[in-house]
Order: sequence, then structure tokens, then C-alpha cells
Amino acid sequence: MQKTNKYKIPADYYIVFCICASFAVLAFILDDPMRIIDNYIKINISRSILVTDYIALAGIGAALINAAVSTFLYLVLLIATKTPPNGKLIAALFVNLGFSLFGKNLVNTLPILTGVCIYGKVCKIKFPDLAVRAIFSGTIAPLVSEIAFLDEQLSIVKFITAYGAGIFVGFIFPVVMEATKSMHKGYCLYNSGIAGGFITTLFAGMLRSVGIDILPESLYDTSHTLHLALIAYILAVALIIYGTVADKPINAFKNFIHLMNEKDIREVDFRLKYAHACYINIGIMCILATSVVLLLRIPINGPVLGGILTVAGFAAAGKHLINSAPILLGSITAAYLNHFELSAPANALAILFSTGLAPVSGKHGWFFGIFVGLFHVSVAINIGHLNGGLNLYNNGFAESFIAITLVPLIVFFKELFAKQKNLE
Repeated sequence: MQKTNKYKIPADYYIVFCICASFAVLAFILDDPMRIIDNYIKINISRSILVTDYIALAGIGAALINAAVSTFLYLVLLIATKTPPNGKLIAALFVNLGFSLFGKNLVNTLPILTGVCIYGKVCKIKFPDLAVRAIFSGTIAPLVSEIAFLDEQLSIVKFITAYGAGIFVGFIFPVVMEATKSMHKGYCLYNSGIAGGFITTLFAGMLRSVGIDILPESLYDTSHTLHLALIAYILAVALIIYGTVADKPINAFKNFIHLMNEKDIREVDFRLKYAHACYINIGIMCILATSVVLLLRIPINGPVLGGILTVAGFAAAGKHLINSAPILLGSITAAYLNHFELSAPANALAILFSTGLAPVSGKHGWFFGIFVGLFHVSVAINIGHLNGGLNLYNNGFAESFIAITLVPLIVFFKELFAKQKNLE
């Protein structure tokens, strides 16, 4: 009788589990345990529209619990379906952890996840092949909350309508996400934000056309910067240590040097290509993002920590110090020049999420990285009006306009200058 190999849970999933467990433990240390359950319910029945900081809405304890629970759900699903980890999945889990501090919860993500799974059944696609799209589909989670909880009167009809809409958008999300890849030719790492932007813009238009106003939200906490900065730094150091010792340190160092010189604009997978050295990169990018925020005197809250975790997560799938630094420099310069305070939430999030354009500087150099970073902030702080905040990954949507408009111009002028130089 042939023995079947027993499934071994990958170390990558243990790492994410440890982060979730740490968030849960910290929740009860930093907040009153008696308040956490009530406030966790408050999070799940909130509109959750961009930008709703769950720390400001319900306290740091409930926000951390929500992040832990929401991410743990996907972790269990990945393990149950024996989905092998890769860079994009690591990025997706980090992004989900971050955005569960300001927009995602079980109530608004479950129907969308159900829709993605139905799509898989209909198209006969196994969950491991859909896992990345399933987790990133949470970008449109506020659509469910907005329909279900748009006023104070709870209604079973509204709830059923919201869940029906969530299942539908979940069903179509993989199709739209796949189609948008060709639009930016790999120059934007946040492809799910582009898909979510188009879908939610359609629904926002429909809601407005029937007289339903999508009221803006701007809820930010400013009292937990120290706690959240320590969380980010401790996480970063732990990941750097793990990345160093998981392989032989000399191998980890060599792989990390190769990773830092990566210029491939395609969907490069740092986890599969450079092994555990990707965790060194994740830790360094986490330190970079946190330090930039603190140096600019920006308060760290749910959305800002979400941005830091997103920068860190995509360090497993495309970002590193060399290709991200010029984008950050350009976006910080733009934030200084616009009429908002530098530490204003709109600037803070645009600066952090601008690194989704890292492939531009990786392919075309520092000058053009700074160039697109300058434009990103302006686009990002204005584009949310199109979908009313129903798309959580709104910076990804903004970056689609940058990638589609400016990158062809960059290529054109580079070729034009090259021809002129050859003629001389």
C-alpha cells in the first residue's frame, strides 16, 4: 500500500499566524478586554468606507482583533486547500492584515469571498489558483457595508441586497482583475486596486443615479503612534532575523543582494526566486516605511499602519529599497508642494502607497521614478471621488492612470532622445 505524504504547513503561514496571534495578545494588553467584544461588533456593522480608521471608531483593541481574525480566516482557508505560498500570497496576507485596520471585516468580506469561490466552481478553477484574487477581492468590501448599513435603520432587505451585491462583485472580480493586467503592462503592483476601482465606480454611479448619496468619511486616530510604531519596528526586526537564519546567513545575504538589483517589471516573485531572503527585504521595507512616516511627523493610526504593512507585504513581490526610494522621494516632494499639510491623511496614504509604482523606477531609472511619484500624490488624493470611497485600494486605481498615461510618454521620449543621440 502506497503511503500518502502528510501535508506540512509551510513556514510562511506559521509566520503570518504568529503575527495574527501577536495582534490578538496586544489587543488585550493595550485595551480594556470588556470593551473589545462590543467594539468588534461595532466595526462589523460600520459603513467601513474609505477612510474609516477602526482604531478611532472602536479602539485599538477591537481593531487589532479584527485584523487578526480577518487574516486568520484566509490563513485557515489556504491551509485547508493546501495552497502553496508564494510572494503574491504573502503580499496579499500582509495587505489584508493592514486593511483590516480600516475597511475590511468578516461581515463585508465573506460575501465577496463567496462570490470568488462560486466563480471558481463555475469555471472549474481550484482555490489555490484563485487564492491571490480571493484575498485581494476585499478591496471592494465597503460596497457591502455601504448598502447594508447606509443609515441607522437595520433592515433584512438591505442586508440581503448587500450580500447579493457582494456575491455578484466577488464573482466578476477575478475576470476584471485578470483583464486589467494588460492595461499597465506590469508597471503597477496594485492590480487588484485597479479592478476594484472600475467595479466600484460603476456601482457608485448606480447608487447615485437612484438617489443614494455616498457620504464621505474621514476618521483617523492620533493617539497611538508610539504603540503602532513599536509594533511595526519589532515585526520588521523579527522578519529580518528570520530571513537571515532560515537559510545559511551567507546564502541569505547573497540572495538579498541579487534581490536588491532586481529590475524585472513583470510579476516577479521574490519568495520563490530568492527564498527566505525576501523576509529580510520585507523587514527592511517595513523599517523604511515606518521611518519615513515618523520623520515626516505623520501620526500612525489604522490606515497608516495599513500602508506600512502593504509596503512590507509587496517586498515579497516587487518592491525593494532601490526601486521604491525614488518613488517615495517624488511623492514626498509632491506632498510638500500641495495645499494640504504634509501630515494630512491624504498625503500620508498617498506617499506610502505610491511605492506600487516601483517597477517604473526599476525599469526606467531614478529620475522617472521621482517623476511618477510627483504625479501620483495629485491623482491619488482626487480620484476617490469617482467611487465615493468604496474601493479600499484606491491608490492602485490612481496608479493605473499614471501607468497608462505617463509610462508610454516616458518610453517615447527615451527612444526619441536615444535616436537624437545616435544621429549626433
